[in-house]
Formats: sequence, structure tokens, C-alpha cells
Amino acid sequence: MSGAFPRLVGWVAPVAGPLLWAVPAAASLAFAAVLGAEGEHPLAELAALFSLLVAIGSAAYCYLVVLTPSGLRRLLKSMPAEAADPGAERAVVPPEFARYFSPQVSRVLAERGPSALLPDKREITVVFADLSGFTRYSELASAEETVGTLTHYLDELVRVAHVHGGTIDKFMGDEIMVLFGTPLHQEDHAARAVACARDMQVVVGMLNEERARRKLPTLGLTVGVNSGACVVGNVGGESRVQFSAIGDAINVAKRIQGLATRGDIVVGEDTLLFAGLPVDGLEEHFVKGRGKPVRMRRIGAPEAPEAVR
Repeated sequence: MSGAFPRLVGWVAPVAGPLLWAVPAAASLAFAAVLGAEGEHPLAELAALFSLLVAIGSAAYCYLVVLTPSGLRRLLKSMPAEAADPGAERAVVPPEFARYFSPQVSRVLAERGPSALLPDKREITVVFADLSGFTRYSELASAEETVGTLTHYLDELVRVAHVHGGTIDKFMGDEIMVLFGTPLHQEDHAARAVACARDMQVVVGMLNEERARRKLPTLGLTVGVNSGACVVGNVGGESRVQFSAIGDAINVAKRIQGLATRGDIVVGEDTLLFAGLPVDGLEEHFVKGRGKPVRMRRIGAPEAPEAVR
């Protein structure tokens, strides 16, 4: 007997809720039927309609909340986010944006939609950063070591680029191409690019110190920076589309990066002017694709990064 009452309670508890709501539902339904059968008196019809609504509401509540609480949760989850929470943030940043655009740019692009990436012509600044010594290292290291080392360096370069609001155009082996002034307009795109280049050199130096302490191989960095009018936006064919930049300024940036030595930052004259940097003592070099020499200047990196911590 001592266990009979707990078992009875355990049996009654699950059905108590449904019974509690089933009784008024059934009573209301019966009352509505009686009133409806008594005649066509307006009050009787109104009372019958009200009783019928109470019956339906009681039955629905019994089913959704008492019998199947998960049913209501599924119903709420199926509602659009805007209906469930009008104040919720509507823009969802696609995962692929985070790989190429800084968080700030990604949020704006998510809000504006694909139209923000339509082709356009504008003044931008491009940075080419190449890991010197990597080719030789990859010939001697295993595949796992090669990929691990490259990822270690490129992750840091991407982080620096995003801190300064840059957009990753592409990776080319051990080289990274970063755009400033697109896809969002940046009035100070040249200054951002120069600061990014300087911080890249500083961060690579810090990374090399850390790797040297751990007896790991180190790499250098050469950087070229140039500004000019380019066509920017989504380019490609039906099978593949990529956000990129096309123009003579891109080619020049790559050429002057090739003139840099380990630890060097070579900046084109236009970038210096846009960034408000001195243009005295410029070097002149002939580069492929140009009939006249390109004017440029080598600038140093600060002892500590300007914006990267």
C-alpha cells in the first residue's frame, strides 16, 4: 500500500493537465449545442457562439501547451525572425565575407546586399605583401610543416589588414593582395594602406622573434603599396565570381613590391601624395609595362605596430 499512492500520483499527474482543460472544453461545447438547439433567439445564438469559441480555445491550449509543449516551441521557431522579434538585427553576415572583408565592412555589405559589390571605377590603394624565403623553405620542409608555417604568417597578415579596414583580394601562394578604398569608400585609403604595410612588417618581426625562441624557421616580408584608379567589384564567369580590382595601379604595385628587399616597404608616388607623406628623395625605376620610370620611395616600419595589439 505504501507504494500505491505514489504510483497513483505518478499516473494521474501526466493526465491531470489535459483533463483539467478537456472538461471545460467539453462543457462549453455541450452548452453551445444546447443553446443552439433551443431556437433562434439572438442571445441564445450569441451565447452558443461564445461557448463554442471557449471550447475551441480550451482544446487548442490543451493540445499545444499541456499535451505537446514542444508543438508550441516548433510553431514559434517556424515564425520569421522579424515577426518574433521586430528589433532583431536583420543583417546576417555570410561566412564567406569574414574571410575577405573586415568585420565592419562585412556588416555593411550584409545590410546593402549584392548591389554593394557591383563593378565601379574609383581611386583605391593596393598592398602586395610577399613572404621572402618561403620558396626555399618549402623545398626542404614537409608538406605539413610548409602549410603550418604559411598559415601562421598569413593569419597574422590578414588580421593586420582587417584591423586597418582592408579587403583581402586574393592569396597567391606566399603572397597576399589587400585593397583599401573598396568595396566601401575610404577617404584615407592611402594612409590606411601605408599604416597596414608598416604594421605588417612589425608583426612579422614579432612573429619571427617568437618563432626563433621556439627554434622554428623564420621568414621575411617585402611590401609594395600603390594607388590609382581601378575597376573594382565582382568579376568572373558563370562558374566562379570573385571580388577583385583591375587596373594599371595594381600592376605597378606588384612591380614595385618586386623591387623591395626583406623588411622593405616600397610606396608609389601617388600613395605618398594621398597619404600626405614626404615625396623628396624619390627613386625612379623602369618597370614592366611602363614606358617611363615609376617614382617611388622606401619607408621604414615603426618600432611598435600602430594599430595592432
